[in-house]
Amino acid sequence: MEMIDDSDNDIDLAVMEQMPWLETPLDTRRSCIRILKLHKGANDSPITCSLQVAALDDDPEYESLSYVWGDPAETKPITVNGETFNATENLADFLHCLRLQIADRLLWVDAICIDQRNDKEKNGQLRLMARIYRQAKEAHIWFGYFSHSWSSEIICDSGKYIRASEMTPHQWTEAERICRGDLRHFLKAGGKPEQQHKLFHSEKQSCEELLSQTLDVLDRAADGMHLHEFPLFLVSYDVSKDDRFAMNRHWLTILDCIRWLLSRRWWTRVWTLQEAVLPRVDSFIHAHPYSFRISRLLNGIDSMIKHRLGCCKDLGRLFLGEFQSFPFNQYIRAITLHDHRERFTELESQWLTLEEAVSSTQARKATDPRDHFFGILGLLPQVWQDIRFRDYDYSYTAAEIFGQCTKLIYTNSYSLEQLSSAIGVKHSMVSELPSWSIDLSNRLPNGDDDNHRWVLYDAAGQSRFEGVRLMHELAGPSLAIKAIPIGTVGACARRVSHDRLHSNMVFSHISEWQRLYEDYTDTLTTDRFWRAAFMDRDIWRNWRHKRKLLPRKRLDDINRWWRSWNETGDSQDLDLDKQAGDGSRGDYHYRALKLNAEKHRFFCTAKYEPGLGPHDVQPFDEVYVLAGCQAPAILRRVMRDGKATFLFVGLCFVDGWMYGEATFGQPEWQTAILY
Repeated sequence: MEMIDDSDNDIDLAVMEQMPWLETPLDTRRSCIRILKLHKGANDSPITCSLQVAALDDDPEYESLSYVWGDPAETKPITVNGETFNATENLADFLHCLRLQIADRLLWVDAICIDQRNDKEKNGQLRLMARIYRQAKEAHIWFGYFSHSWSSEIICDSGKYIRASEMTPHQWTEAERICRGDLRHFLKAGGKPEQQHKLFHSEKQSCEELLSQTLDVLDRAADGMHLHEFPLFLVSYDVSKDDRFAMNRHWLTILDCIRWLLSRRWWTRVWTLQEAVLPRVDSFIHAHPYSFRISRLLNGIDSMIKHRLGCCKDLGRLFLGEFQSFPFNQYIRAITLHDHRERFTELESQWLTLEEAVSSTQARKATDPRDHFFGILGLLPQVWQDIRFRDYDYSYTAAEIFGQCTKLIYTNSYSLEQLSSAIGVKHSMVSELPSWSIDLSNRLPNGDDDNHRWVLYDAAGQSRFEGVRLMHELAGPSLAIKAIPIGTVGACARRVSHDRLHSNMVFSHISEWQRLYEDYTDTLTTDRFWRAAFMDRDIWRNWRHKRKLLPRKRLDDINRWWRSWNETGDSQDLDLDKQAGDGSRGDYHYRALKLNAEKHRFFCTAKYEPGLGPHDVQPFDEVYVLAGCQAPAILRRVMRDGKATFLFVGLCFVDGWMYGEATFGQPEWQTAILY
């Protein structure tokens, strides 16, 4: 017998591990894919499968799977084409759930049907991803196991969520106090509190009963039921005059069950968006051992939120249990998916713009940053997939892909509005990412921050960004823009060291801003300072109002309020809150300043103009108005290959330059090169 040395043995082992794919080569000329045949078997028997090749042009039978891969170190062995394949626990559990006892099942499973160690094959299959999901005859989504420990598995982005089963007597009392106003609206709208003996007791219910009731609530919401028609309140055992009604605690358990569904890891991954949007069928969600169509969840959530924000807004705190601190963005994920699915299944325009697709996945995660682009490729117009992005594959770096996508976003809109989302000079996990580029893998900030506010100004007048006209211009780390210089940063206030400021810190920072302005400009006039500090926001209007110079009356109001805060230590507004309608005073001045103090750094230009910019602004940075950009930009001059170029630092507010002043007359636009 011929002796085999260790090196040969290593090679043979590698070949054996590749056998399932070596035995099923793909013909790239015919849009071929592998299909996994899941062999029938009893529940407790090992998983066995085999691979076969099919051409998408032949419209083969198969069902698609969508799931979170999970920890690659936690695996379970299954058999594929007679060889052992270490599937992640999530995938192995999913296959056990889907396996039939009396018939084989044909599936498309990315982790198995694509040779994950073959980059050339991965790049080829990437081109077919949209077709694979569009042509699936059935689609399945894995949420994991729904067991008696379900409530402890609710995953909350904020980390502050209070589950109904964990609320203390004090928290129940406080919740009922908060929702007392909801009770008045509930009764006024015709709501009928349930008798306690008619209600289920959550702790005595089976998982099946609870999930069934939860889906029933979602179905009724989808049918248009108003919030007061749900059993939010019940008749209390205590029939005293003041406490005749009480909160329905079981309702909060139903909400917890909905939140379990909305907090699965599946919602947080980039690829799962297109895996749920693209199938033409109504995908099954599997929360083993229970299964239901995804439309029941999405339609119910969409209707609940629309009622909450519209006709039933006075009942929202209890209806959504908002006092339990469940992040609203976890509802938004479901609404986004609902809207995208509706667009792909019911409307003719079965695609998203690049900007829409990017914004839909920026809060999601991917192991490879480049998947923040490849994971949305199938949602883009077909002509973009076939022509514009035809050559994009995993040979590109994340910086190259993100940069080219950013140029296309700017070009398609003829606008630099999205510069508000660019990385600037902040640190990025993506190496060599240009300062003007959007980091597609970076989670966007929450709330009404400056990413949304800059569009309310008009610094560039009617000018437009000329954009990239030739495909070869997409490549490279530079971006050519038209710009008008308007100043240089002279002095800056201290950087804020906290993301969230309390009242004393806000007062301290604004006072420091005011002293810096007075000392640097040698003026006692405060109008320009307050216009900058408030960024021309009229606090008595919706924060999204189109900005203009603050009028004299508003500046006088601000000065009166600021003097009062100095003298009394009370930051509340001096006038009554018209929105509350109960004779109370609001804190709109304080909240506007607090937001600006947290998000921005105060500075003065060399021409004594006050402004608010990014935290990274520093003396000698230059201020420009950019063609197609609603707000001025802070740029930092750097030398590159012996030439003067710029880094983009961030957008800013500069008093006197926010409403097209730089474009009056015949301005001289300069070409600036950003890196």
